[in-house]
Amino acid sequence: MADSEQLSSGLSGLSLDANAAEVPEAGSAEGQLPEPIVTSDGEWIDITTLVDRAASELASGALIKQTHFTLFDAMMSVEVMDPRLDMGILTADDALEVSQWDIDRQLTLREALWVALQLLRCEMTWHGSASLLQTLYTCNYFTANVDGLPIGQDSSNAVRDIVLFPIVIATGVGCRYVWSEFSRYNLFGEEDVQMGTIEPQFFADFSQHDADILLYEARMYLEFRMNEPGARELIEIVDSRRHWLRALGLLSAERMIEDASAAADGLAELRQMHVAWPDDEGTPVRGVFDPKCMRRYAAAAPIKPRELIEGPACVQELERMAKDLELVESLVRVESVEHLVYMFQKIHIRAPSPFVRSLLMTTLANNEHVVLAESPEALVRRAVLEMVAAPPRALAGWFANGDIIRVFLDWFRTLAQNPPRARRVAYKCLGTWDALQGEAEQADIDAFGAEHPGRDAADPAQNPFWVSSWVYHMKLMLLEGALLGGVRLHVYAAYELPIIFGYATQVFEAHAAHLDRMHMGAPGAARTQRLQRVGVLVRAQREMAVATWLISHMFERLLVFRAPWHSKHSDAATVLRLESTSAQRARYALRFRHVSMLGSPTHLSFDGWCASAEHLDECLLPELLGHAQNALSAARTILGDAKDHRDSGNASVVDAWADACRLLYAVVVANLVAMARLQQSGVLRAKELMVSGAAALEYRQCFLQADADDAANDRPVRSKKQRKDIERARKWRDAVEALARNKLNVTCVQGAHPDWPVFSVPGA
Repeated sequence: MADSEQLSSGLSGLSLDANAAEVPEAGSAEGQLPEPIVTSDGEWIDITTLVDRAASELASGALIKQTHFTLFDAMMSVEVMDPRLDMGILTADDALEVSQWDIDRQLTLREALWVALQLLRCEMTWHGSASLLQTLYTCNYFTANVDGLPIGQDSSNAVRDIVLFPIVIATGVGCRYVWSEFSRYNLFGEEDVQMGTIEPQFFADFSQHDADILLYEARMYLEFRMNEPGARELIEIVDSRRHWLRALGLLSAERMIEDASAAADGLAELRQMHVAWPDDEGTPVRGVFDPKCMRRYAAAAPIKPRELIEGPACVQELERMAKDLELVESLVRVESVEHLVYMFQKIHIRAPSPFVRSLLMTTLANNEHVVLAESPEALVRRAVLEMVAAPPRALAGWFANGDIIRVFLDWFRTLAQNPPRARRVAYKCLGTWDALQGEAEQADIDAFGAEHPGRDAADPAQNPFWVSSWVYHMKLMLLEGALLGGVRLHVYAAYELPIIFGYATQVFEAHAAHLDRMHMGAPGAARTQRLQRVGVLVRAQREMAVATWLISHMFERLLVFRAPWHSKHSDAATVLRLESTSAQRARYALRFRHVSMLGSPTHLSFDGWCASAEHLDECLLPELLGHAQNALSAARTILGDAKDHRDSGNASVVDAWADACRLLYAVVVANLVAMARLQQSGVLRAKELMVSGAAALEYRQCFLQADADDAANDRPVRSKKQRKDIERARKWRDAVEALARNKLNVTCVQGAHPDWPVFSVPGA
């Protein structure tokens, strides 16, 4: 117990004046923290009674605080004793649960089954970016000190030592592989994984071989007790753990560096793994899981509560991870950089778990020649030469820049991020690729001038601009992914879709024209075939962008029309406050702030966009629908013809390319069906809707003004013509709202590309 003088000295700096200014005490240094109140042996003192007594004498609004404690500190602090914020507080139920923990408890097989299943839920939730303190560390068996325990040996507590602890240790060893991959920092941010500030405990004294032997002995023991309840379910868990652990070891970057064929063996282990959530989940054991375990660890910030994944969903997540790990084996077998690009675009669409995405980047971005048996520098050279016939002089001049390899690998690393981060990083990387394009253009000019003296090296009609053409192609793919990525993430409001896809149309048009020009610098059948495959995807998406632009413009005219429309809003003044041209210009500039400074492609200005929108406003709705259907039909023809495309000797590349075509084809067909149903319904041919966009805008302003006057009981004297105009405007509104009640919206289709919108209409 501390001396009373020490306690009084420590409490002397507490202020009880609610109105006192935060002024340092005389003789104290500004910002100097007081000594903590501790006992002579270094233990903290419980001052709860003292604080309670002091608080009983405080007036409303008064505060007990140290003089150095400022308002800023108060905003950063945690509200203790509130279970919603103070994750370390023990409620009565928590305290009861903690008191039930007994590591020496004699377990039955059904109790061990329950613990193993709950541990699996913790593990899968951790894979989903939860903290260790919310998941695995809540299991007291997982964090227990196992030194001296007869693990794997027959003992008086055989189920614990021969069955449960081997499962727990194997779980920890597997998580150690995952943690090691996370520690490479191929992924960033807590949106992927919460690294935390605590030192991980993953049974470092046990190797994968040790865990495998323990699991084998556990299976032998369970076979001996096969007829007892819970034994069969535990055997399935043990077998799955063995296959999972072996697969992780074989698919680790270190193992594949030693032997690239190990990936195929790892895939074979995954295919033998079978997990099913049992109907009988065993018998719960009190005290094994401590949801408030974070009170035992020093954390930099309070951890937000996180629910564990439910049992069947947990099994689905494990199966999904096993399926995604097949991508690692596929990565080792890629035949070309073109194949690599298609594969990472597929990875971006599938968005696998953080562990798998990080493992993919580790496999690609190393100097041990795992992918294509080439170093990263050779990989970049191969990427260029697959698309253009760049002379050695051009490549040598360009590779003088040491950042090229990093930028090239970052292109793939961007696609390997989770979708929100991939979009953010893509926009940030565009500036780097733009600068790289300028450097490559100069290298191309120097190389062409040296090889063809007397010719104009800066003339695009003479100089193929080999390397800069490839850089521009890669930049355009990054830009297209960033633009379309906002659709999957629901970043764009409905009234922004015409703007986005109007701009996307221009980008795909520029890309298609650029690919046509690249044929100049790409002699040879192989390069021509690669450019043709890429051209199919780009031209199809160009037609899809045109169709989406027209459809979204049509929907916007009906439902929103360039500013949020809430015709039933009670505040008529708010409804009447339409977005001004300057506000629209500011919003346009904000949406395209990342691309407006790029040297290419030419940025579509706000005035250019307005001119395009005005041109579309002159069309009636059936006309817009017809043009959209024509564009979708053109995309379907382009993608349909590609299905019969085959190259000798490049089956895997063509298959990867065909998969990308199929995803786009599903979007095209779904939108064609929806537009056909919309046309057959005849709703767009209603008399009230057969007006131009300019007339619709006039109707909108007319009825909004009339509604505002009616709500304010300020009805001006109106002429007969004004009354007829208001009547026509309200009929137009009623027709639009009738169409809106039919749930015209944007949806998703299973098996379709998630970055492209699919429009749904009744019956489609």
